[in-house]
Amino acid sequence: MKIRYIILTFLVAFITLSCEDWIELRPENSVTFENAFDTEKDIEAALFGTEQSLRINMTAASWQPQTRGEYSDYRSANSDDLLVEQNPLYYEGQWSWNYNVIASANVPLPYLDKVEMPQERRDFYRGEISFFKAFIYLDLIRRWGDCVLIRDEVELKPIGKTSWPKVADHAISLAREAIRLLPEWDKLKECNGNPVTHRARPCKGAAQAVLAHLCAWKAGCKYMALPEDRDYDEQQLWRAADSACTAIINRRDIYDLEVTPDEVCTKTFVDGGKECIFESVFRGYWNEFDEMNESNWTNLGRHYEAYPAITGKKPGDNKKTYYRILNSTVREMFKEYTVSNITVHDLRRDAWFYEFETMEQESEEITGGYAYPYKWRYARVATDGWQAGNFINFDQNKLFWRLADIYLLRAECRARLNDRTGAIADLNTIRDRANAQRYDESEYDGNLRYAIFKEREKELLMEGSRYFDVLRNGYYKTELYGNFRNVSDQDVVDGVFFNSLESALFWDNPLMRQNTYWLKRQ
Repeated sequence: MKIRYIILTFLVAFITLSCEDWIELRPENSVTFENAFDTEKDIEAALFGTEQSLRINMTAASWQPQTRGEYSDYRSANSDDLLVEQNPLYYEGQWSWNYNVIASANVPLPYLDKVEMPQERRDFYRGEISFFKAFIYLDLIRRWGDCVLIRDEVELKPIGKTSWPKVADHAISLAREAIRLLPEWDKLKECNGNPVTHRARPCKGAAQAVLAHLCAWKAGCKYMALPEDRDYDEQQLWRAADSACTAIINRRDIYDLEVTPDEVCTKTFVDGGKECIFESVFRGYWNEFDEMNESNWTNLGRHYEAYPAITGKKPGDNKKTYYRILNSTVREMFKEYTVSNITVHDLRRDAWFYEFETMEQESEEITGGYAYPYKWRYARVATDGWQAGNFINFDQNKLFWRLADIYLLRAECRARLNDRTGAIADLNTIRDRANAQRYDESEYDGNLRYAIFKEREKELLMEGSRYFDVLRNGYYKTELYGNFRNVSDQDVVDGVFFNSLESALFWDNPLMRQNTYWLKRQ
């Protein structure tokens, strides 16, 4: 029986890689889609395959464009972060991994009403399917903009792209359906009745996080849409995002901030914890299909960190990392202040950076004046094979959303809705946990929205959210790098901030069209 579920997982994971002739082979003694779904356990096994496909997508797919906007004082001169217009190949992204997730989520959908199980479990699986698709569409529209809209199909046929606001509408409806059908995290159970103990399985709170970010993205990025796609009320979307954030924040029995920023590093980033809303499990785990894929892209920390987090690194190796942050920047970000003649500093400084004050005293000949990022602390080292003894990756889960993100997103929503009191309260909630100075109206000349953006920059530093925060707020002329600061309004509408499409997507699809910005530069 165990072999049956392993086979089913592989069928689901590789559905989009299967050719028509293969699908038509139906040996009676083999597991096919027609005979695979007999029990609830079969449905669950298929959706485990979908979660696996999502996990692989987040390791094998390129991190672009997240890296383009992540804060750094140093980046390579030929980095695509700077908009190297003469080479669109720099900006290609492989979106097929995303569609693998959508296709695998759709596989069990026709069988939900045919398999005998309680209606509660049937609704749960429908909710999971809706969540996975909403999650992926959020990723697609943020990284590619316009994309192919697949509803319930498994077999992909030639189809053109849909404008990203319309895709967002579909994804929002999916997220709402997931919220309606999924239980809260503390009520999650496997089909055998055992409670779910990790935070990698979709639940109501995770679906609310997807909805909040979908609504915020569509509202904030209206300026990036074609004129004919701008006929919508962004204020209504900000209210919807606010409500979704509030629904998460109000469940203090399920989600809560860690007591200190250091616990974010040692608990939340390691293995879920109360601040985690949704994650993929990597800790202690080798990728089922390609262990080297897993070694590449699980988080951005590997682009910042060297000594002491990565095995075998020396103090001078921090001058060789892909991204680097100066000691002076760290001091400016996490400013000290005085209370009753006592100097107080932001606790995130010493949580996000290794022994900051001690390492700051090291010779610049060794350090280059750069700090030692230390947000991810637990290394995975290969134990056998040709890589034995070498650093593979951080032995930590991939976190998609944590409660601090949701507090600050709600603060942004409230600032846009002219609820300054509520926005400041949320902003101060995050600052209070960090022992940082509370908000003052003199900050950034009273620009509360920008103060919230800068707080997200500090709190979520090196976590891959800043690029999307920049675009959602329209701050690209001041907060991005290189030629990205010089783009025109037409460039924005044409899709300068989105990935270009890989050439393989055009081979068998005459309806596919390249991103307009990159088409002009081919």
